[in-house]
Amino acid sequence: MKTGQYPLAFLCGLLAAFGLGIFCSAWLHISFVTYAPYLIGLLLAAALASAVLAIQANERTWIAFVGLFFMLGIVRFSAAYEIPSQDISYRAGESVRIVGTIADTPRVRTDADGVRHIRYTVAVQSVLQGREEHTAIGKLYVYTRNDDTEKDVLGQIGDLLTADGKVRRPQRYQNPGQIDTRFLLRVDGITATLSAKTGDIVIEQNETPSHAQEFMRWAARVRAHYLDHMTEVMPRTDAAAIFAMLFGGYEGIQPELLEAFTITGIVHILSVSGSHISLLAAVIAWLALFLRLPRWLSATTVILAIVIYVILAGFVPPAVRSGIMGAVAFLGLVLGRERNAQYLLVLTGLFMLLIAPLLLFHISFQLSFLATAGLLF
Repeated sequence: MKTGQYPLAFLCGLLAAFGLGIFCSAWLHISFVTYAPYLIGLLLAAALASAVLAIQANERTWIAFVGLFFMLGIVRFSAAYEIPSQDISYRAGESVRIVGTIADTPRVRTDADGVRHIRYTVAVQSVLQGREEHTAIGKLYVYTRNDDTEKDVLGQIGDLLTADGKVRRPQRYQNPGQIDTRFLLRVDGITATLSAKTGDIVIEQNETPSHAQEFMRWAARVRAHYLDHMTEVMPRTDAAAIFAMLFGGYEGIQPELLEAFTITGIVHILSVSGSHISLLAAVIAWLALFLRLPRWLSATTVILAIVIYVILAGFVPPAVRSGIMGAVAFLGLVLGRERNAQYLLVLTGLFMLLIAPLLLFHISFQLSFLATAGLLF
């Protein structure tokens, strides 16, 4: 094959090779610390071979690049999956006091007895054990429950949280063939959990959050604003169910309804995925076509609708990933550049996996990418 022929097939091959390298590294449990010299050596050899063949315009250059991205996938996954020595998960089984910042909007679920179950996502800064303070890193879930809603004060993103409790690692498979919860949480950066009593949690408000934290707070307020307005015209449980089907999430849903969704196999509609984005973008694109809007205005409208939807979905990572995929696809479709959109989709998938190789095993990334690819190809 001559150099420069079939560029789309070449990019798809690189993406497939990179994904295969990630899969092989996960399957073989390759440790980056143990095999770092060998892995880096093979990666440099593949890079050198690719460069030499590219300069010579050799017909077999594509083989060297496929091998290069295969090795790159192995190296990226093994390095990303390695847990640093200061990670909070190494404190598993110890009763400690953790200090960190709230990294995501607190998730609240009310059970049939009216007890509120709260989950905080905390980016750990330090660990106190006795009188000794140790630096720690990583993220963990902090669980608590409270049946006195009057004394229940939820924190915001960026607030400082201190909690006492025993650190635990997430459970693995509970039954053969079920989801590996520990691995799934690792994809989201969660390596440990901690259960604390309400009185053992102290939250200090951060009056000077960063720009990113302030934006996340604003997105959470927008989401809560629309949910509150829905509860004004219908029962809160109904509003929570409809809001979850539209924008994702499990807050406020009755346990019986959630169990019914799970048993019938349609619980995935409570999570934002490529199907939500595709449906929204397709409707907006059809309206733009019906109104005979200029292509640039149609594309702008579609992108704006996707951005607003992602904000209403809480700006959670699955929504952001689905939004990026959907924006790439429909930008090309609306502008009549399907071929360019195909290039952009493959490059976007490759770029996202280069940054976070564990995404390959996340169902939201898989469905978003495949749903968008189905639209374009």
